[in-house]
This record gives sequence, structure tokens and C-alpha cells, in this order.
Amino acid sequence: MAPVFPLHRLPHVAFDKEQRIKAAINRERVSFTENLREYCLNTTIHGLKYIGTVSLTLCERAYFFLTFLVVTACSIYFISNVYIKWQSSPIIIALNPIATHIRDIPFPAVTICNMNQMRREAAERIEQNTLEETVLQSICSIDDDFNDTQYEGNWSAVKRMLLSATQPCSALLKACRYAKQPERCSEIFQSIFTDEGLCCTFNTLDTVYMFRNATAPSIFPTEAGSSSGRFRPILWTPENGYAEEPSNASYPRFIAGPGVAMGLAMVLDANASDYFCSSTSSVGFKIIFHSPSETPKITDYAQYIPVGTENRIIITPKINDATDQIRKVAQAQRQCVFASEANLSYYSVYSRNNCELECEAKLILENCGCVLYYLPKLYEDTKICSRANARCYEQIRNSIAFSANTSISCSCLPGCFEISYVPDLTTAELQVGRFAIRETLLDNVKDEVYAKQNLALVYIFVKDMYYRSFTKGELVGFTDFLSNVGGLLGLFLGFSIISLIEVIYFVTLRPYCAKRKQQRINRKEQNVEANHLTAARNELLWFGSKPFNTTAIQFLGRPTDAERYDAHDYHLQTGRNAMVKEFATKLKHLVHSRLQQANGWVRNTFRSRRTQLGRGFGQERTGTSYPFYD
Repeated sequence: MAPVFPLHRLPHVAFDKEQRIKAAINRERVSFTENLREYCLNTTIHGLKYIGTVSLTLCERAYFFLTFLVVTACSIYFISNVYIKWQSSPIIIALNPIATHIRDIPFPAVTICNMNQMRREAAERIEQNTLEETVLQSICSIDDDFNDTQYEGNWSAVKRMLLSATQPCSALLKACRYAKQPERCSEIFQSIFTDEGLCCTFNTLDTVYMFRNATAPSIFPTEAGSSSGRFRPILWTPENGYAEEPSNASYPRFIAGPGVAMGLAMVLDANASDYFCSSTSSVGFKIIFHSPSETPKITDYAQYIPVGTENRIIITPKINDATDQIRKVAQAQRQCVFASEANLSYYSVYSRNNCELECEAKLILENCGCVLYYLPKLYEDTKICSRANARCYEQIRNSIAFSANTSISCSCLPGCFEISYVPDLTTAELQVGRFAIRETLLDNVKDEVYAKQNLALVYIFVKDMYYRSFTKGELVGFTDFLSNVGGLLGLFLGFSIISLIEVIYFVTLRPYCAKRKQQRINRKEQNVEANHLTAARNELLWFGSKPFNTTAIQFLGRPTDAERYDAHDYHLQTGRNAMVKEFATKLKHLVHSRLQQANGWVRNTFRSRRTQLGRGFGQERTGTSYPFYD
């Protein structure tokens, strides 16, 4: 095909430039509708591709759109139910499949109190209208004169009175044995101040590990301590267990084994003839089993041991623990407190009982200005309540115990790790001296009448080797919640993590990348257009302007308009030398075409002259030829 030599360019070039600029601007603006349609056609969510398919009718697309809305609403409803369940009841209490060996469980702390709170011999020696008398009234709860102000609430006076006027542990405990080994009762029991006065406790934590402040008044009187150097105290907590390996020479003692022979056996003496005042209407003892890290409440929760009886108490440990996964759950939802979250001021080890004792002491101190002698006290000079303060502190105690009262209450949650002991008591009549018996603890008891009126034989033991704990765990954890949500979304919508990534991609990354790509294409087209204008301007400078509105003349060897522009683009990229070569080639073609044009003009001129001469001579000489013109 012969190339075409254009004779005009400028109007078309200007018009094409304007159209290209407008098209570039439109391409830079990524259409939201186009992007949404492309997302619907390519997403993994079910049903959206039918909405984005333009070949479907409007009715078909509306059908799938409404179906998608209904299915989405159903999935949201079921997911909300799962979320409410996750938030409202995240904790489940289940039986631990792994049993706990009794060697890992401490023997229960046993606290025993004589029902007699004051010895008659000591009470009769107290003179009237003295400080000792007001202390006696406070201990025995004698309601003589509430307005008596002789008692100034001195802790040292109360402690001295309790130690001198109540039955000591050496008189209460006549004989003891633990794990088949006879023991001195004064070495394994120690005195403790409780709401029943001075009592005796076995297997409790040492004061170093039980209390935070060593200078605070202790509920264990040092005058009646049991530390003889034979047993070494070690740390035990419900959450972490023993801090080191326990042994027979350490306490708190571990459970040596099942059966009555491996438990604790003791002979108790009530000394009924010396009774002066009591919180009960009978003669005997109060006994309670608690964790070694707790201070017991005898008055409200202890069991009775009558005199003249033989008692077997089977202990069943009740262990509560928790998984680490529930630490992130709020306390109000999991309903328990971990040791690291405890905020007690007096006790080192958290338990609900210890928390309630501290709370009761704080409320009585704030409202009455004093503290009961058996409650925790941070300072030695804290005022001790007397009978003059009875109305105040009794009202506070009743308000705390009354569950419907919300103005004064102690909101103490149980510990996430706790251990308690459930007793099962059986009793038989004690017989001494009538027949031979195997029990060696009663060898020194010969008086049958005294035994029936004052003594009680008690055995405390466990019957199983393993016990299962109740574990608090996650009912619906985050993994379970995510699985349920993913299953519902997959069932209704076919939604997955990849679908979420697609949404993020089409919303953020794709429009940004498309805009950047279009900007690069537009800049390239603008550069090409600028090069085209430059080439056209250079042609005008080299060959002069060409007339408008004329037809193009086609010459052999001349490239077409599109080919010339493509070649021109290529030469612009090769540099200045390529432009020189291109212009030389154009000049050659131009000269060649001008010579061909001139040659054709000469031939046409001679042909026309010959035709005119032939016509003139042909009228006369028809058929005659003229070689010169031929």
C-alpha cells in the first residue's frame, strides 16, 4: 500500500488532545458502582454474584438481593444470641477428670473450744467495779449496764484476762495421736482467739505466713504458743499448694493416709464443774474444720461434741480450683478472686472467711469506734469494744448477716482456689472401765463417772485416697465464640476470613491501586501527545505550512499517517540521532516525490501538445504518423 503524505494536521491534533485529556480524567475517577459490581462478581460470599450480573433481569437481581438481606438478618440474630451467652454466663463448674492425691491436700485445721467461756474459779476472784469485771461482762456477754464506762477498751487487758481466766489447751486436751504416732498435745495444738474466747487449733499456718504485718496484734497469743522447735512451719496456699515438699516434721501436715488409724485422735476434758458462762445450753465442746489459712467462726458454724461420747468424724475434702483462661473474665462474672487480686490488709492469704472478718472489723470500727477482741486489728492501741458498745456492734453484725440489707454489707467473693472440709459425724456412748478396750489414749482414765461427765473421745480421718476437685472454666471462650460465629456466617452466607479480607481489599487497597495505575497511564499518554505535537510543529518548521481542506496525495514509498506517528514515537525514544535520521529520510522521500511530480507534469505537457498537433494535421493527413512527437 502506498504511503499517504498528509497536507494538514493541526485541527485534528487539538481536538484529539482535548478528548484524550477528558478521557484520562474520567478514568482517574474510579466508579463506586463499577467497583461494587466487580466485588459482587468476584467475592466468595454466596449470592452476591447474582446481584452484580448485568445479564440477569432486574426482577432476578432484586430476588437475590432480598434473599441476601433476609439471610444476613438471620445470621445477625443467631450471632447476637451467642454473644449474649458468652457475656452473661462465661463460666462453667465441672468435675475435674484428674483426681487429687491426699498427699497433696493438707489435713484440715481443727479448732476446738470448750463451751465454757470463763472458768468459775477465775471469775469468782474478780472484784466488783473493776476493769476485770467489765472484761468479764464483755466476754460472757452479761447485759448488766451498757453505759458502764470503766472499761477503756485496752487490748492488753483483754488478752491478759482471756489467758488467765479461760481453760488453757493443756487442760482441754488430755491425749493426742496423729498417723499412729502419739504426740504431745501442746506441740501440735496452739491457742487462738475466736468469737468463743480462747480455743485450741491444730494444723494451721504459722503467723509468719498468715499475716501481712508482723507488728499487728495477733490472734495467736505468744504466751500460749506451741512452737517447741520440733516442727518446722512451711507455706501452703490453696492456689499454689505447698511451697516445698512437706514432711512429718513440718506443718501444716499433709493427710498421711485413709482410715481412722492415719487420722487425728484426741481426748477432750470439759471440766464441767468449773463452768461459769457459756454461749450454749449444754456441756461439751465446739469443733470446726477449716482451711489452714483461715480464721474460723466458731459461734455460727461449729459442731457440738457432747461429753461422755466417742465420736468418729469422716472428713471429705471439697476442692475448688480454676483454669487460667478465666483470669481475663471480670470478677463479677466469674464470681471468684485469684490470689494476685486479693486486697486484704491483715491476712496474707485470701479467702472469703478472712475477707468477711476484715470487713466486719472495718465496719464496726467506722461506726462504733472500736473493734471486737477477736477481730483483726492493725494497731496495738485500737480500742476494744465493751458492753457499752454492744448495741452499736450488734446492730452492725445483724445488718451484715441480713442478706436483704444493702446499706451495710460485706461483698466478699470466694477464692478461685479454695478448700473446705465436709464432716460426717457419728456418736456413741463412751464406756470406761467396764471391759477391755484397745484404745491406748484412755489408759490413764479410770473413773467412769468422771469420764461420762467430762470426757469425749474424737477421731478425725478421711476414707479415700483420691478426691476430685470442682474446676471453674470457660463455658464459651473466645475460641468457641469465634467458632460459633464463623459457623453461623458460613452456614448463612458462606462468609470466611478470606471474605473479610476481600471486603477490606475492595474498600481500601483496590481503589488506591487503580487510581495510581490510571495516573501512570495518563501521564504516559500525555507524554506521547506532547511528543506528537512537537513532531507536528517540527514538520511545519522544516517544510512550511500546508494548505487546509485539500485532499492528500498518495505517493509510492510514503508511509501512512498512523505508521509515521508510530515511527516518530520510536525515534523520539532513541534520542537526537534517531530524529536526525528520521528527518533525513523524510527529506529524501519529499525530494523523490517532488521529482516524480515534476516528471509527471513534463510528460503530461508533452502529451497534451502532441494531441493538439495530431488533431490539426489529422484533418488533412489522416493516418499519417509524426515520428518526432512519438
